[in-house]
Amino acid sequence: MAYANKHPRALEVWQEFLDGQHTFLVSTLSITEIIVYFLQRGRSKEAEAWLELLGTTDEIELIPVSEAVAAQAARYRHGLGLSTVDSVILASFLMYECDKMLTTDADFQVVEDQQLLSVEILTRTQ
Repeated sequence: MAYANKHPRALEVWQEFLDGQHTFLVSTLSITEIIVYFLQRGRSKEAEAWLELLGTTDEIELIPVSEAVAAQAARYRHGLGLSTVDSVILASFLMYECDKMLTTDADFQVVEDQQLLSVEILTRTQ
């Protein structure tokens, strides 16, 4: 969502991605959140463009919600107090050995605090 709102750091990371510096991991649950974000703002064409991009690039890896991800997510939900969706996203990233999470969701601060994964929370003031 930060990219859609032209957040400077999100734009910088996206350009680095285009330059081949990053591979993105995206939980399939994040797709739901992205599409809802665009639909709520009457931007359905952008939602469709994101879906097309996700399906056509090798540098974006979609992580399905497997039984193992779901089981680990339950542990994170219980232990960290994250929502189910956030717990699934976290479990997905950790199981696929993600290096860093960029998010606008401050609820993930607990992940950084527990040193489970490096988290950069993009705020409106950045």
